[in-house]
Amino acid sequence: MDRRHVRTAAIAGLALLLAACGVAPMRGDAPVRLAAGQGLAAVTFDTLDSLSEVLIDGRSGTRLRIPEVPVGRSIYLFAVPAGEYCFERFQYAHIAFVGKRGHLACFDVYAGELSYSGTLAPRTEGDEIVNRQVQDAAGFRTLLTQQYPQVSAEFPPKPDQP
Repeated sequence: MDRRHVRTAAIAGLALLLAACGVAPMRGDAPVRLAAGQGLAAVTFDTLDSLSEVLIDGRSGTRLRIPEVPVGRSIYLFAVPAGEYCFERFQYAHIAFVGKRGHLACFDVYAGELSYSGTLAPRTEGDEIVNRQVQDAAGFRTLLTQQYPQVSAEFPPKPDQP
């Protein structure tokens, strides 16, 4: 294999590795720049235990990855292609819990808009995964305004949305 093919293979391998890792949440409160066809996914958790390796899969092939979710309420923002996203996997301690597609919770992300996942409350009961997806518009807006005041102002609530 010549150098050009080796380099192309290395780039393709790196792209596959990055795709497998998933999209990380936005860092900090800054203006949001959405590309055409993208929306802002606001993923909110309310957990009793710290979680790790949280994965949310999109039908488009985009995977949202949250390395650590602390105990309590937290919010994560992702600029992603519009479409349906489903909470699929998380890790508690050293045990990975994987749900069937759509079993734990799904939500839609709309192009050009802030889309709320509902507040995800995953729990383990024995070896079973239990998740509640609570629609708490007021609680979500309060958390968003506290943690991301600039984003909250940039995406004010519409009359029919949180």
